[in-house]
Amino acid sequence: MPATFRHFAINADDVPRARAFYEQALGWTFTPWGPPGFYQTRSAGQGFVGALQGRRDIGGHAMPSVELTFGVEDVEGTVAAIQAAGGTTIMPPFHIETVGHLAFFQDTERNVAGVMQYERDATPQGAPAALGSAQLRHVSINADDLGRARTFYEQVFGWTFTPWGPPDFLQLHGAGIGGALQARHQVDGRALPGLAVSFGVADIHAAASAIAAAGGTALSQPFHIQGVGHHIFFQDSEANLFAAMQYERNDQ
Repeated sequence: MPATFRHFAINADDVPRARAFYEQALGWTFTPWGPPGFYQTRSAGQGFVGALQGRRDIGGHAMPSVELTFGVEDVEGTVAAIQAAGGTTIMPPFHIETVGHLAFFQDTERNVAGVMQYERDATPQGAPAALGSAQLRHVSINADDLGRARTFYEQVFGWTFTPWGPPDFLQLHGAGIGGALQARHQVDGRALPGLAVSFGVADIHAAASAIAAAGGTALSQPFHIQGVGHHIFFQDSEANLFAAMQYERNDQ
């Protein structure tokens, strides 16, 4: 069974400031969970949970602006597959009570993510989308070598890829959310995160205004992707880089 997207975490230098930003800019709600300074949100989409937490290192690696975790059936088997495919385990599996067994890895492109063997019903369905709230819709894996990265994720996660749009861009299938594998690039002089996410919004211009009002910065003017929607890149209050998209169709 292919690995599926289950959890994301936004890392912050100032958690209250970041919480205020996402409440104002994207319309999310947060509840305390677990250790101090850790919050959950279930308002960013159904089928997964989001977290807001203090920025940290794991295994000597600075964690990316947004941490993505993929659900797998056998975390030990997945760790072995990661190493066989040329990746590295940066934190071996450990148990989170009532949640499951989690490991962090680095892929062949030096991108960092998590894999979790979840306990049954450990991740409740997200709340129905609130009017005006942003919903996580898409994840992009940035690679220095697309062929190498494609082989890694096909072997480890069982995903499939098809060419789409510009050169060096592949659509990802099987992750439970829209996805892409693409050549690593920069936005406004900044390298995109290794695994970058896009949030779906109802009105891209209103979202850009809300981001600015809440202390973020729009890094690009809205631009149209034919057949997909209107898109911007933005920086949040913690200098993390994301994208927002006003999709043309709900099934994208």
